Amino acid sequence: MKRSIIILLSWLACGVCAWPLDADVSGVITISVSPAQPSNPYIVEVIQRAGYFHDQQPPGQTGCGRVLVLAGEHKLSNDQRNKLTAFVENGGALISLGGLHGMPKLFGAEPIPSGTDKHWGASGVLQLGEGYLDVRQTRHPVFAGLKSSLHFFGGLAVRASEAGAAGDVRDRHGRAKNLPVLLERRVGRGIALVIAPDLLNSIVHIQQGNAVLRDGTPAFDGTMPIAEGLLKTDDGQVLDYDFDRVALAKGEAPVFLHPVADELRLIILRTIQYAARVVGQPLAQIAPWPRDLPAVGCISHDSDGNEPEHGWAMLDQVKKAGIRTTWCTMFPCAYPRSLYDAVRAADCEIALHYDAMKSDADHQWGFDKLVKQFEGLAMNSGVKDILSNKNHYTRWEGRLDFFRWCEKAGLKADSTMGPSKRGGCGFPRGTCQPWRPLDDEAAPPRFLDVYEIPLITQDLNIHLPSRSAPQLLDQAVAHGGLAHFLFHQAHILEPGMADAMQTLVQEGRKRGMEWWTHAEVCHWETARRSVRLVEATTAGGKLRVKLAAERPLKGVTLIVHGPDGTQHRHTLDLPQTGVAEIGL
Repeated sequence: MKRSIIILLSWLACGVCAWPLDADVSGVITISVSPAQPSNPYIVEVIQRAGYFHDQQPPGQTGCGRVLVLAGEHKLSNDQRNKLTAFVENGGALISLGGLHGMPKLFGAEPIPSGTDKHWGASGVLQLGEGYLDVRQTRHPVFAGLKSSLHFFGGLAVRASEAGAAGDVRDRHGRAKNLPVLLERRVGRGIALVIAPDLLNSIVHIQQGNAVLRDGTPAFDGTMPIAEGLLKTDDGQVLDYDFDRVALAKGEAPVFLHPVADELRLIILRTIQYAARVVGQPLAQIAPWPRDLPAVGCISHDSDGNEPEHGWAMLDQVKKAGIRTTWCTMFPCAYPRSLYDAVRAADCEIALHYDAMKSDADHQWGFDKLVKQFEGLAMNSGVKDILSNKNHYTRWEGRLDFFRWCEKAGLKADSTMGPSKRGGCGFPRGTCQPWRPLDDEAAPPRFLDVYEIPLITQDLNIHLPSRSAPQLLDQAVAHGGLAHFLFHQAHILEPGMADAMQTLVQEGRKRGMEWWTHAEVCHWETARRSVRLVEATTAGGKLRVKLAAERPLKGVTLIVHGPDGTQHRHTLDLPQTGVAEIGL
């Protein structure tokens, strides 16, 4: 597809922006991914979701900019290590995620011997297990304002030799281990940083969870009774019921209030931003949402019971709220074609509600059952471009199998990752971002062509008190993510349910949010990620930025992060002709 190019010119006003005119303003983050750990490629998803521009280079090559991220432990030659050392000495920023790469002197850190026999596959170097980051007492800007448990899984145990250290590691029982989280060393005109815990593996593990092969272990306090003989997403989640949940009110079930994986993402992104400022490289970013929206809200409906009366009643409430919602619909369904047509006329989305909860052969767990229900709903509803799905009762088996099924069937979005019990509400998969699953079981690992739209809760007032919803909306805003709530049609006529939905919509709007369908999220995210930074240069006192887009995009917000900590924003439509000037 032909790409359209937009040229943006920006005057560097004296006294407003401190960028030197000969500064490197490539605006691109260079990454190098080690194959040693299958979760290492997730650095691409972290950077793409945040909207930063990047290029990928083999180890030892530094790209065109001044910021290089090494994802995972690399086996480097002496020549590669010498090149990276020179890169830092000459003003580059080298960020290592979970490794020293045979360069302990450059990073000012050294691995800690394990004290165990090196036979039987042991490395002789101490590895971090499951634990928590303790960073609230440090003043390092990378950790400012973090509120979650910062639960992590794995990493490299190191100690500082010449580097400055920040943060502390605690084990899975919360005991301090006197091991640093972040190490920083200035070398020549540059900087070398190490994040010792394996944050990429932690994000993937929290979001994708364990394989669901049997019932999960219930919470000791009785708030997560998940051992009921039904396999579902709750059975595979890995966050802790005691350390990762928060009780919002006495006598109520705790919730996963803070998106743990999103705060781990934030540590990575802030480290990149911090390093870029140190070495004087501006960074260019496409804001997560159009028109610089702080977050997006999604409301979905599951057609359990398939009663047309409930469907019409829900549509009345949707129109009253003035929102677009996603209707996850079972097959077969008793909805008349007129209801489907009315839902679509209201700019709402018809999606699949895959049902593997019945005793008949067509409603069991299996790819062929998914396809049969998918095709049947398309025929009955008259909708040929169904893109989204949510599984009935958050039904799940295995780990990544269902994501692969979605990709094979042509479904682009799933929203099953959420709670089936009161004690699982909030962010049980640690995120409020639309995220792509990484098939880390494939060789080589690859991203699946599906977006997961995580679910916060089912039916306010039933699974979660309505008064708790604003705090969860605030988390979505804080992380530039989305807040997805489910309201069943079968409950909409019950006392208080319609009011709960209307109040939620208004609370979101107070925070500047818009309410979208899952298909809209999928379309936007796919198109936004296609935007490429072709060039960013300074000449004649101007910043010149070229953006290339594969498809039209309205309301794209370009953010330029200056090395002085300032941000400059400009919203435009892609493609567009002519030249736009951004006043700084």
